[in-house]
Amino acid sequence: MDERDKSGAGVGVAAVLMASIFWSFGGVLGKSAHVGGVVLSFWRLWIASGILAIVALVTHRWPSWGEIKDSLISGVLFGLNLCVFFITLQYTSIAVALIIGSLTPVVAFPVAVKFMGEHLTRVKLACSVIAIAGVTVAVLTAPSKGGASTKPVGYVWAVASLLVWSLYLLQTKRVRARVETVRYLFSVCMIATVTVSLMVVVLRSDVGRVHGAGWVWIVLLAIGPGIAGHGLVAWAQPRVDASVTSLLIQLEPVGASIVAWIVLDERVSFAQGIAMLVVVSALGVLAYRESRVVVFDELVG
Repeated sequence: MDERDKSGAGVGVAAVLMASIFWSFGGVLGKSAHVGGVVLSFWRLWIASGILAIVALVTHRWPSWGEIKDSLISGVLFGLNLCVFFITLQYTSIAVALIIGSLTPVVAFPVAVKFMGEHLTRVKLACSVIAIAGVTVAVLTAPSKGGASTKPVGYVWAVASLLVWSLYLLQTKRVRARVETVRYLFSVCMIATVTVSLMVVVLRSDVGRVHGAGWVWIVLLAIGPGIAGHGLVAWAQPRVDASVTSLLIQLEPVGASIVAWIVLDERVSFAQGIAMLVVVSALGVLAYRESRVVVFDELVG
């Protein structure tokens, strides 16, 4: 991490946490649209691509062909992640998907240490274990809603979703070192849109099933969790270790439970509340520690 990155690490940590808050609203917005996951992803991405195209033109940040090529893998991974996650939910419960998804640091940490030169500190490791355990307990102790049973293939899809998402975060970290935020975000969104559009053709999904207020929820989904959430993470990637990012985004399941409780009146058990408090505390310690270490390094460096 260079000196410019160090100076923005504290703000970068805050950006990742804010992105997790935006993502926390994704489930409620998506559920309110009352359409299938692939169709939802299709329109969400087309709307986001249109908005980002305007932003890129107005700010004179239209990506070059080289920047688009640099963002190609990230875009494909992003599009696949959306589709694979929603396919996962067809074969398993949201609880299982969230628990397996919380293992992102387990995948990201070894790669970040081996290939990106990041350091696995005791604080990172301890916070990772506590956060993963907290998310697992929070999900398992959530009040039963007569959820769907998990088929064996559901675990396969859930692990595939975990791997694709982890690779996307790591690839974003690598590419953002040379591609500016708006150019990268637009390129990724555009490529993801093409990827999901091909999935729509292959699966023969009916994209005309959105009606009435459904469009409002999809637009909000595209702007909030889509552009704002992913934009904040993309901006923060050069300033925050990939291993730290993969851990801080574990705030999302906690936030999603709170949003569902407030908006959808979904109950939160006492044990679930305690587990969520543990997760937030672990992430708070990590965020404080990362910001403090960076400031200390600057003072003595």
